[in-house]
Amino acid sequence: MIDIHCHILPGVDDGPLGMEETRQILAEAQKAGVKTIIATPHYSHGLYENGMVGQVFDRVKTEAKNYGIELYRGYEIKIHQYPARMPDDYRDLDLAGSKYILMELPFKDFPSYTFDLIYQLQINGFTVIIAHPERCRKLAAEKRIFEDMYDNGCLMQIDAASIIGVNGWGARLFAKEIIRSHKAAFVASDAHDPEDYSKYYVEAYKRVQKWVGRDAAEGLFGKNAQKIIECISGCIENVTATP
Repeated sequence: MIDIHCHILPGVDDGPLGMEETRQILAEAQKAGVKTIIATPHYSHGLYENGMVGQVFDRVKTEAKNYGIELYRGYEIKIHQYPARMPDDYRDLDLAGSKYILMELPFKDFPSYTFDLIYQLQINGFTVIIAHPERCRKLAAEKRIFEDMYDNGCLMQIDAASIIGVNGWGARLFAKEIIRSHKAAFVASDAHDPEDYSKYYVEAYKRVQKWVGRDAAEGLFGKNAQKIIECISGCIENVTATP
C-alpha cells in the first residue's frame, strides 16, 4: 500500500506533537501493510520559508526506514477564500517532486476562484489532486461542481475514515458514490494519529473491496499512487481514476 496523504511530521501542524507519537503512527502503518508514505503537512507560509518542515522531514524519513517505510515529502494546500493567502509559487509544494499537487477545499464552501486556480496550475504542468472531496458539503449538495472538477482533469482522493463513517454519514455516502462511479483515483489515510491506520485504514480497504472488487481496491490503495512515485524520475504513465 502507498499512502499519498498523511500528517506524520511532528510539531508542524495538527498531526503528532512529538517523535514518539510519530513512531506509533509508523508502527501502525507498517502493520497495515503500508510501504510508502508521502508526508503532507498543511502548507504554512512561515514554516515553509524558515525550513522547519524540511528539518523535521529529514528526521522522520530516517526513522521511517526502521519500519520498512519509504517516506517522501509533499504538502496539503488549502484553497482559502482569499487568494492572497495562497502560495506565490507552487514549485517544491507538489508530491515528492512529481508535479502532482494535493489541494484541500474548505469543508463548507467552494471559493469562487477555484477553477481559475486549477487552470493556472495545469498550464504550469501540475496535476491537481483534490483531497477528500466527500467531506466538502458544497460538493455533496451541488454535484455539478464535483463533476466539473472531475471533467476538468482533477483527480479525487478519498479519506479511509470517510469510507467507514468516521466523518459522518453524508461523507460516507458521497465517498461510496465517487468510488462506485469509478471517479476516485486514490484512497489515503489522512492520518493525524495512530488510530487512523489501526482502526480505519485496513477496514476501509475491506469495504472498498466489497464495493468495487479487489483489482479496483488495489488501484485505489497503491497501484495508482505508484505512478506518482515513478514520476520522481520521470513520469511513466499518467494517473487516472480507477476503472
